Amino acid sequence: MDTDYRMIRADDAAALVDFMNKIAGDTDNLACSLSDVEKLDAASERLFIAEMRKSPSVYAVAVSNGEIIGSCDIRVSDRPRVRHRGELAIAVRKEFWGSGVAQHLFEFAVAEAKEKGVRKINLDVRKDNARAIAFYKRNGFVSEGFSPMLMFVDGEYVDGEHFGLVL
Repeated sequence: MDTDYRMIRADDAAALVDFMNKIAGDTDNLACSLSDVEKLDAASERLFIAEMRKSPSVYAVAVSNGEIIGSCDIRVSDRPRVRHRGELAIAVRKEFWGSGVAQHLFEFAVAEAKEKGVRKINLDVRKDNARAIAFYKRNGFVSEGFSPMLMFVDGEYVDGEHFGLVL
């Protein structure tokens, strides 16, 4: 599989909409649901991408055969007091789970974030998402506490765990 790891571009807007629709249907581990992403369109995603590219945030994608198969974003605030830390979100299409795409995306995004001055990455993950927790621990994240009622999925609250990584 030939995969390109790079920063997102404006011409990725339609592919990003398609990607979001696919991943939202794959898992309940994301903060967004399928009904959330069904509202997205290429025009709004172009605006989103433009804002991300102007900000200190990082939005990396894995592209194979012209399709986005994974994304990793590290959201960073413009505020000077907190600009040193970012919030991580990573997603890979289910058919590519276990293929190394997440690892490559993560390494690419972290390198970009370091160049922008990010010194710490935080994330919240469902406490029952053992696969993701193992990934984060393998990459040096440490548990920094629990997040009761992290998500509301299928009529039930799901607890989470907060992790951090000092770069």
